[in-house]
Amino acid sequence: MGNSSLHDHENLPILVAGGAASGLRGGRHLKYDKAVPLANLHLTLLDRVGVHLDSFGDSSGKVEDLFDPASL
Repeated sequence: MGNSSLHDHENLPILVAGGAASGLRGGRHLKYDKAVPLANLHLTLLDRVGVHLDSFGDSSGKVEDLFDPASL
C-alpha cells in the first residue's frame, strides 16, 4: 500500500504486463504530475475486456495511451 497505516492506494507502484496480442504499449514508465485514481486503470482494463462502464469506484476517466491505437 502507498501508506500501510491508512491502507490507501496513493503513490502505489503498479506493473501492468501483457504480451503483444494484448495491445499494451510496453517498455515505458508512466508517471503523472497530478494524482490519478487507481480506478482509472481498472476502468480502462475493464473496457479492454469488453466490460463498458461509465465509471468505476472513484475513477475520473480512462488511462490514455495505455494500448497501441492499432490494437483498439
